[in-house]
Amino acid sequence: MTDVRTIAYEALLDIENNTLGLTGTKDVLAKYSYLEKNDRGFLKRLIEGTIERRITIDYVLDLYSKVPVSKMKKQIRTLLRMGTYQILYMDVADFAAVNETVKLAKKKGFNSLSGFVNGILRNILRNRDGITWPEYDADIIEYMSVKYSCPKWIVRKLINEQGEENAVTLLELSVSTRPVTARVNLSRTTVSEALKGCNGRASDVCGCAVILDDYESVPSIPAFADGSICVQDISSMLVCLVAGIGESDTVLDLCAAPGGKSLHAADIAGSGRVIALDVSEGKVEKIRENIRRCGFSNVDAAVSDATIYNNEYDSMADVVIADVPCSGLGVMGRKNDIKYNLSEDSIRELVGLQRSILTNAVRYVKPGGTLMLCTCTCSCEENQGNMDFLTDECGLTPVDFYDRLPDRLKYASAREGYIQLYGKDSLTDGFFIGKLVK
Repeated sequence: MTDVRTIAYEALLDIENNTLGLTGTKDVLAKYSYLEKNDRGFLKRLIEGTIERRITIDYVLDLYSKVPVSKMKKQIRTLLRMGTYQILYMDVADFAAVNETVKLAKKKGFNSLSGFVNGILRNILRNRDGITWPEYDADIIEYMSVKYSCPKWIVRKLINEQGEENAVTLLELSVSTRPVTARVNLSRTTVSEALKGCNGRASDVCGCAVILDDYESVPSIPAFADGSICVQDISSMLVCLVAGIGESDTVLDLCAAPGGKSLHAADIAGSGRVIALDVSEGKVEKIRENIRRCGFSNVDAAVSDATIYNNEYDSMADVVIADVPCSGLGVMGRKNDIKYNLSEDSIRELVGLQRSILTNAVRYVKPGGTLMLCTCTCSCEENQGNMDFLTDECGLTPVDFYDRLPDRLKYASAREGYIQLYGKDSLTDGFFIGKLVK
């Protein structure tokens, strides 16, 4: 019998040791895809939840342990985080949360420290309803950092740049469970027909979107397997919906993997042509897999580094999509470890990378054509700063796309050529879209 807690422990320890890459959690879950549905769900939640709530968990551990979390052995720290997450956030029997963690400590050779683990977890269990949390009025940054398990510098940045209300929305989004959405390929089928092949419902936000409810795995969904739907966030769908793609247009998607926006553009473009580019063969193969699955003949995928100018694409595209690499502050809930790996310096470095891509993107747009700038972040320098760069230094002009937005997402700033989404409807990410004309 497979012990899912042991699998979770080993994966979390690998993450602690930085031996798993950015797709590490997904790789672990894929490796154990043979497990029963309930076991897979438990494993996924225990791994991702322990990562997501790490700051909150460490705060609690420091309240009830004489040894600070930072001074503990990595193995013991990992065990205690797992146990505490089960006590505070999972529907797990109290005795199991404690006893199974202690048993795992012994199994991994920490007999001498099993009493230490047992004592701390039992202490947290006894005091679970009386934990002394930071107070809002005393220190709002500390309060929000612990409540939403987010580094203080990110909390401060979000409040300063987006205001307290929007910061709270983004932080709540980062620790909430949201439904999975998919886009229906409307050139191939209808929403009602697609829904016959998946357990879901039509979205009342976006006409081409469906909300997936209960499924074993994405590949097992009939509508996904036959190419009727593509898993995609509604915020990402908006990019092509507002771009104004014509039926014979040429669309260039510079950072395309896994290909959601490229396929959406192909769905709209009809007899037009879509070129989907990304930096590595591995990423491009993911795009090709989706092209094959969905059966679009008007999409080509190729390896190309968007930071390096390619004269083959000079002034050729009616629409260029530049979903540039970004800090990901709008998708912290989907990428649980991203908030721990960022720094203010790394964001500044990203801006330099983004500008190199955008400089090339401008050259690829035909005169009179459209550039779509998008990111899954809420960082001013990466969003409004890049809009200013494109207007002030590259000579582009923002385009009003207010009337192209779904009714529930008609934000006034769209009249000025951009929107910043905060996920207030629980169906979009924190996402930025800018539309400009050359």
